[in-house]
Amino acid sequence: MKKWIALLMAMMMLLSVVPAFAEDDEEEEQLVVEVLYIEASGEQVKLGYTAETEILDVDGLKFKDLNKNGELDVYEDWRKPVDERVNDLLSQMSATDKAAQMLHMTLVTLKESWFTDLGVGFVLAYTYLSAGAEDAALKTNEVQSLSEASAFGIPVIFSMDSVIGASWVQGATIIPDQITLAATGNVELVRQLNDMQREEMLALGVRMSLSPVADIATDPRWGRVQECFGEDVEIATAMTVAAIEGLQKGNTLTSESVMTCVKHFPGSGAQTAGVDGTPLVFDDDSFQMHLSIFKAAIEAGAASIMPYGYSTVPYLGGDAVENYAHESSTVMTELLRRELGYEGIIQTDWGLNHTAAALAGADALGGAGQRESKKLTQNLTDEQFNERVGRLLKAKFELGLFENPYVDVAAAKEIVGSDEHYALVKQAAAEALTLVKYDNAVALSGRQLIVAGSLAEDTAALSSGWKIADYQGKNILTAITEKAGAENVTYIGDDLSLVAASYPEGTTAIVVVGEASGTHEPAWGTSTLEFPAVQADMVAALKASGVNVVTVVLMNRAYVMSPIADNSDVILLAYRPGCTAGAEAVAKALFGEAPITGKTPFQIPATMDQVMLQREDLAKDIVDPLYEFGFGIEVESFGK
Repeated sequence: MKKWIALLMAMMMLLSVVPAFAEDDEEEEQLVVEVLYIEASGEQVKLGYTAETEILDVDGLKFKDLNKNGELDVYEDWRKPVDERVNDLLSQMSATDKAAQMLHMTLVTLKESWFTDLGVGFVLAYTYLSAGAEDAALKTNEVQSLSEASAFGIPVIFSMDSVIGASWVQGATIIPDQITLAATGNVELVRQLNDMQREEMLALGVRMSLSPVADIATDPRWGRVQECFGEDVEIATAMTVAAIEGLQKGNTLTSESVMTCVKHFPGSGAQTAGVDGTPLVFDDDSFQMHLSIFKAAIEAGAASIMPYGYSTVPYLGGDAVENYAHESSTVMTELLRRELGYEGIIQTDWGLNHTAAALAGADALGGAGQRESKKLTQNLTDEQFNERVGRLLKAKFELGLFENPYVDVAAAKEIVGSDEHYALVKQAAAEALTLVKYDNAVALSGRQLIVAGSLAEDTAALSSGWKIADYQGKNILTAITEKAGAENVTYIGDDLSLVAASYPEGTTAIVVVGEASGTHEPAWGTSTLEFPAVQADMVAALKASGVNVVTVVLMNRAYVMSPIADNSDVILLAYRPGCTAGAEAVAKALFGEAPITGKTPFQIPATMDQVMLQREDLAKDIVDPLYEFGFGIEVESFGK
C-alpha cells in the first residue's frame, strides 16, 4: 500500500497472537500486525488501522475503506452525523450481520472466525486479558485487527465485569468494593476512582464496564450487598451518578469514554429471604425507592442498563411473573423503554434464553454463542433488528471506534497500575475504615503483637470475587509485619491451641474476621450472619488471655456483631478495602498514621432475630440495631 499518508506522529506496534500449535507440536509463525496512526490535524481526525486496511483520500482528508469497495461510504465518513452513518451501515448489512452484532460472547480462547467471518459485536474478557497490561493491550489490538478485516470492518467492543476496576488484568488497580466506598460518604472520590478506572480501561482497549451497581442493600443476607453503594438511597444515587460520569467522562459517549452498564434493573436488592436468584419482593412504595436510582442513572446518560438475569419481578405482573427480568417485555419494553423513556442499550445479564430476551426488548445478549445468530435471524423482524442493532452501532460510532479501535501498548504499561492510581485507591480504603468500638486502645508501635485469623493472610478476601484469582497484592499480615517488624509479630492463624493462657503486659492481638471472597453466594450462606465458631472463639480466647483485642472485620454485608463486640476492645470495619492497597491502608490506620473517619453504610444487627424481622425491600428497618446506619467513632490517630 502506498505510504502517502502525512503523519504528525507514527508508531509501530507488534501484535503477538497467542501461539497456535499444530498436531506435531511445532509452533506456528506468529502474526505481526503493523498499526499506523494519523494524528489529528485541522479537520482530520485520528485514524488507527492495520497495514491491510486501504486508506481513501477524499477532499484532502483520510478515511478508512472499511467495506473494501474502493469508495467512501456514508458510514465511513467521520464528517457525517452519527444517525446518518448508522442508517447507511444498517442498509448494507444482512440479517445475519445484524444478529452477530447483538452477540456479547465470553472470550476465553481466541477464535479468529468470530471476528473475521461472523463479525461479533461484543466480547466479555475474563482471564483472556489476565496476564498483564502489555499482553492485554496486544490482545485487544489483535482482535480489533481481525474485526477490521471483516466484511464491514465493524469494531468489536471489549467489556469487563469491572465492578472494582480492571480487575481481570494482573497489575491493574483494584478499587475498594462499592459497599466500602459508601462508608466514605465521599461522592467526589467515587467520581475520581471511576475516572481512574476509565483511564486504565481505555489504555487496555476495554470500552465497556459492567458497572456501576445501582442496587440498594436493603437485605443484609444477600451476598451481593458488597457490590452496592449501601443502604441509603440518597448516597447510593449520588455515587451511582458519579460513577457513570467518571467512567463516561460526562453524560454522553465520546472517544474518551468507557460506556457504563448500570445494573441490575429494576433493583435486585430485594431478593426473597436474601437468596440470590429468587423473585424480587416489592410494594408500591419500596418499588419506587429501588427504581429511583435507575431514573437518576438514565438522567445521567447511562450508556446501557442491565436487567437482572436471575430473578423474576412478580410485582410488575405480565410476563415478569414468570420470566427473569432480562427476558421480560414488561420489565424492558413497558417499564424501561416506554414508562421511563430510556433510549440507550439494554444489555442482558449472562443467561440462556437469548432469543426470548431479544424479542422482549434486549439489544446486546450476554453470553450468547455463535449458534444464537441463526435463531435471531429466524425470529426477529427487519424493524426489530434495525432498532436494536442501530443502538449498538450508534454507541460504537460515538466511542470513536470506527476511526481508531487500537491502543498504545507502551502507554498501557505506564498507565495501568500507576503509583498515582495506587495512592487514590489507598486513600479510598483509608477513608472507609470505620471504628464502631474504641475502648482501651493503645498505640501499637514497639509493642508485641499477635495476629490471628486466617483471613489475615488472605489477599483475595480484601476484595469481592470479581477479579482474577491470583491477583498479586499484599495481605494484612504482611502489611502489619512491615510496620511492626517481624520480631514483634506472632501469627497464630485459626489455631486456638496456640493461644496462651496469658501474655506479657502490653501485648495486643489483631484478629482478622469476616467472610472469604465471593460473588453471588456468600461464604456463610444466606441463612446466617453470625460469625463462625472458629472466629468468635478466637476473639473470646484472646480476650480471656488478658491481651488488648483489636478486631478487624472484612465485612461484605452487615453481620450480627454482638459476640465480637462483647470480646473486643476495638472493632475496625474494613469492609472490602481492595487487593491493591487495602492491607496497607488498614496497617497505616492501626499504627496511628492516618485518621479513621468512616461511617457504617448499613445498619448492623444485634441478633439474627432482628434480621429475620426486617423486610427484604425496605432500607434501615431493623429495630434497635447494635449499630445504626451512619455510625462511626472518629479518631485522629489510633491509640493516641
